[in-house]
Amino acid sequence: MAESFLFSIAESLVAKLASRAFEEASRVVGLYEDLQDLTKTLSVVKAVLLDAQQKQDHNHQLREWLSQLKTIFSDAEDVLDEFECQTLRKRVVKAHGSTKDKVSHFFSTSNPLVFRYKMAQQIKDISKRLDKVAADRHKFSLQINDVDTRVVHRRDMTHSRVSDSDVIGRKHDKEKTIELLTQQNSNDADTKGLSEEDSLSLFVKWAFKEGEEEKHPHLINIGRQIVKKCRGVPLAVRTLGSLLFSKFEDSKIVSYEITSLWVALGLVAQPKSNRTREDVANQYLHELLSRSFLQDFESFGTFSSFAIHDLLHDVALFVATDECLHVSSNIIQNIPDHVQHLSFAESSLFANLVTKKSTTVRTVLFPNDATAVSGKVVLNTCVSKLKCLRVLDLRGSTFETLPHTIAKLKHLRYLNISRNRNIKRLPNSICNLQSLQVLKLTRCTELEALPEGLRKLISLRDFAFSTKQTVLSMNEIANLGSLERLTISSCPNVESIFGGVKFPSLKTLSVEHCESLKSLSLDGQNFPELETLIVEGCHNLDSELWKGGHEKEGPELKLKVVAFVTLTQLVVLPKWLQKAANSLQFLILLCCFNIETFPDWFYNSHGSENTLFNILSKIGISPR
Repeated sequence: MAESFLFSIAESLVAKLASRAFEEASRVVGLYEDLQDLTKTLSVVKAVLLDAQQKQDHNHQLREWLSQLKTIFSDAEDVLDEFECQTLRKRVVKAHGSTKDKVSHFFSTSNPLVFRYKMAQQIKDISKRLDKVAADRHKFSLQINDVDTRVVHRRDMTHSRVSDSDVIGRKHDKEKTIELLTQQNSNDADTKGLSEEDSLSLFVKWAFKEGEEEKHPHLINIGRQIVKKCRGVPLAVRTLGSLLFSKFEDSKIVSYEITSLWVALGLVAQPKSNRTREDVANQYLHELLSRSFLQDFESFGTFSSFAIHDLLHDVALFVATDECLHVSSNIIQNIPDHVQHLSFAESSLFANLVTKKSTTVRTVLFPNDATAVSGKVVLNTCVSKLKCLRVLDLRGSTFETLPHTIAKLKHLRYLNISRNRNIKRLPNSICNLQSLQVLKLTRCTELEALPEGLRKLISLRDFAFSTKQTVLSMNEIANLGSLERLTISSCPNVESIFGGVKFPSLKTLSVEHCESLKSLSLDGQNFPELETLIVEGCHNLDSELWKGGHEKEGPELKLKVVAFVTLTQLVVLPKWLQKAANSLQFLILLCCFNIETFPDWFYNSHGSENTLFNILSKIGISPR
């Protein structure tokens, strides 16, 4: 399965190198020829990776060859990300930098001459290593496969790898057992074992109560994938079956939460035409759904929710053993060199374990909240030891500020410090994270103000925050040209939001628990791409949502999803909603108990009636 992950990485690297933006930037700094040579070798290697999948199970040397490729690909990702960081920083300095910034940029390690020399050396080193490993492909008689016929299979494997970030929060005893079984499988690979059907029968016997498997046919299909990895070893089949005995719990996930992580970790293919990476990621989800890997799937037009069965979760954990490490005790003394994703059952385990530098680690998570984490310890350790970090999730932490050195994590794309009720300020240096795509600051109820220079976060797609400010820096936020999702939550002192500021790319807006909010200025001219609007717990908000805005002539909002949650002042649907009736697909009303009636136009709108009945069943109101 790892080789399919490698195919996905190779494809992503080739697509990135082939993009017009990368080609133009490489010509500017004089690295075009070097990157073209790297592209050619990557393309050759990519073409044989899927063939390697069919041959590696019983060939230790081939597995070692794939492992070497994985290391080189990881290093190549870092170099290309370094290249992108330089390009983004140059754009920011040109657009928003002062004379002092430009002088500092020239004399820093980002100086074009210094950077060009450094990058050229790194690219040549990777090309040399890749050429050497690629030449060895002939030893394994690897033939070029027709990639188009394997694309669906490749995507499935991509999803399994993507699940790394979601699956690394399990108990240590499972990890230890799976590691043992993996070793056992490797040792017994050349020994004739059970047939696949006999393995499946044994697995079913230990994973289900008698006759229970008939109620869950889709789990049998998943079990079949598990026993294939066991390679006929009875001990592995029996032990995994017993570990998964009677597991029928589900874990609910909202689509954009997982797709944001996929994009941040570089696991989503380069989109074509007018599609976004989120569109591609959502396509992945639907392909998983079509293969029964997801259940309890509910679509709300612009987003969806679903559950991952606990059995599938453990399959993903089994597959991801080489890349993911969940630390639940002091038994683990060091981080293996190949591990990319780390999670900690207890935040106190972090400092003692992360003691050496690593360019491999991409993810640091605290699934049970980082309640005992010292921001200074974690960030200083990450800055000094984990310089290639992409995802850092410190939700539930208790520190009062972030160190200014966070700006050194220039590869960081996802930062979550939500639910921190002690943090009072953020360093302005956080705005130098030009690669940052997701920044979550919700429920940080003591945060006095947002940092200055938000407009420098030119890659930011998802911004969620809480603050004690009375007036929000909407002009700064509106200058975030990549912003597609904005969540304004628990801002108790804000009375008015937006006021004519234009958000050209915003697709989703959530305004939650802003007790003093009275007006919310929205119109089609300033929000031309807005598709989803969620308003929750804003009890003083005017029922029309904006004052005077509905009287102005101009483009209509193109809303597809509108959700009103816990709005006790809502007695009738606001008049402006009728203007969005032609595009509206879902109207969600939860805990709006004072609604008295619904207008006639609502029943006449295309596709609205079924949605209405589904909603009203939750709040106990008859539609007529």
